[in-house]
Amino acid sequence: MKNDTSIYENNNNLTQQAFSGMIWKFLEKIGGQGIQFIIQIVLARLLLAEEYGLVGLLTIFIAISDVFILQGLTTALIQKKNADDIDFSSVFFANIVISLLLYAILFLIAPLIAIFYNEPQLVNIMRVLSLNVIIGAIPAVHNAILSRNLDFKKSFYRNIANTLTQGIVGITLALLGFGVWALVYSKIAGTMIGAIVLWITVCWKPRKVFSVKRIKKLFSFSSRILGTNLLNTIFSNIHSLIIGRYYTASDLGYYQRGQQIPQMAMGAVDGSMTAVLYPAFSKIQNDMALLNKALRRSIKTSMYVVLPVLFGFLATARPLTLILLTEKWLPSVPFMQLACIVCMFWPLSHRTHALNAIGKSNVTFKLSLIGKSITLILIFACIHFGIYAIMLGSIGASCVTLFITTYFVNKHIGYSLKELAADVIPSLLLSITMCGAVLLLGTLDINIYILLGMQILLGILIYISGSILLKFDSYHYLLNYVKRLFKKMKKG
Repeated sequence: MKNDTSIYENNNNLTQQAFSGMIWKFLEKIGGQGIQFIIQIVLARLLLAEEYGLVGLLTIFIAISDVFILQGLTTALIQKKNADDIDFSSVFFANIVISLLLYAILFLIAPLIAIFYNEPQLVNIMRVLSLNVIIGAIPAVHNAILSRNLDFKKSFYRNIANTLTQGIVGITLALLGFGVWALVYSKIAGTMIGAIVLWITVCWKPRKVFSVKRIKKLFSFSSRILGTNLLNTIFSNIHSLIIGRYYTASDLGYYQRGQQIPQMAMGAVDGSMTAVLYPAFSKIQNDMALLNKALRRSIKTSMYVVLPVLFGFLATARPLTLILLTEKWLPSVPFMQLACIVCMFWPLSHRTHALNAIGKSNVTFKLSLIGKSITLILIFACIHFGIYAIMLGSIGASCVTLFITTYFVNKHIGYSLKELAADVIPSLLLSITMCGAVLLLGTLDINIYILLGMQILLGILIYISGSILLKFDSYHYLLNYVKRLFKKMKKG
């Protein structure tokens, strides 16, 4: 009886700890992105598209380097149940050595990168910005410790400190006329302050020990994850690499600025929806009927929330850009609108999570390779037709991948294309109707602030009233969920 009570208490503590971690992770996501969004608006008003583009040209190289540090050996530390101080210290020193080697490589290839992009000033920018790789390696183990302990409260403090520092330094230097260097120095300052916060708040310091045997064991586990993360990182930055190579730095600046608002909204909305609504598929993997039902609910509810948000941004892209970023960023409007369409496919990734839950990770890996290959082929096929054609190629690739993924999901889980259409099309049609009305209202020649406010109110009115009239179950599902949440909060 005592053992049963002990198990219950441990499970109860773990549940409470996980819930607390989820709340802090939610605050970190929403709060951090909100602050960063405001800062980016201010910086966009002070800097030029070309200056953003120059830093954007180097994004893929820094991102790949970060994968080795942040998603390599530290991932194995998080997964290893009996990790001890020898493991932590060994990974700490290994990460420092790896970061120094990566910096040396980036330092040496900086002239080649500058030649590749035909931008001579990238040499110095690359060599200074790459210092972030070394600075980021110092608190990597501390961050792994927080993840192991589900202590995301301290991670929240780190990210807020990082974001605020970047903003303060970036805006100050931009006002002083530092140009592109305002972005470079602000990124370094933010990473440095974030590292200091972790060193202060996490009660761990490396010991003077290093075990090659432990590193080999950890690497044998993390190498597969590292390979997958490298592949994902390369392909998530492939557009910037290609646009930077075949077009101008200004074009890349407009492209990246156009991506920011839709992607930030998706990170907040769909990311938060996934955390709240996304069921623990792995716990119900043996009940295929229940898994199918949970997956359909996850897709249906996420698309119900995401589609009107993205169509709303698509319809108000011009006034939103004029108000937030000023007229000089108007060339980013088409990129924002196309990015909204690309982001509509994001919630459908819930289906691959379900495949992983039933042990079909080999299928999801193959689907990832197929999807990325199709994307790459269509991007290169569209290069000579213009920069907008590249994004249209990405949309086409997403459509093709949608059908391929649906075939395998239906095969293993029983979620067919017909069922997917039934779950998504009602919200899609209502969102398109709302978008059309908002675009029509946008033709009025009135004050732009009043116009945007009217467009937002009209969009909300049409979508909610349409949901009620058409009796969308996702609307009532979310409404009941919010009511239950408020009742729990009142009870304490």
